[in-house]
Amino acid sequence: MVKSNLQIWGIDFPIGGEWDAKATPPHVPREQAGRVTVRRESQRFVVIFARFHTQPGEQEIKEFPPTEQGEIDAKTFALTFDFANFKAA
Repeated sequence: MVKSNLQIWGIDFPIGGEWDAKATPPHVPREQAGRVTVRRESQRFVVIFARFHTQPGEQEIKEFPPTEQGEIDAKTFALTFDFANFKAA
């Protein structure tokens, strides 16, 4: 079960804060290697794919409302994100 920052620490997820969900599996081609991160911005939570070795460095995947439930939904989405079907721009 995914928990919010408020449930774990008793405070809201900080604006500008990031939560790394997972990284690509070992031995993927260098140009596809990266990680999925949830970032809290003032008006949203955004799930991004950040490449390790190629440009552009980050690509937005999906956004969620700036609520506690939006945080939980963003984290859940990030954890279940399927690298195999993702075509980075």
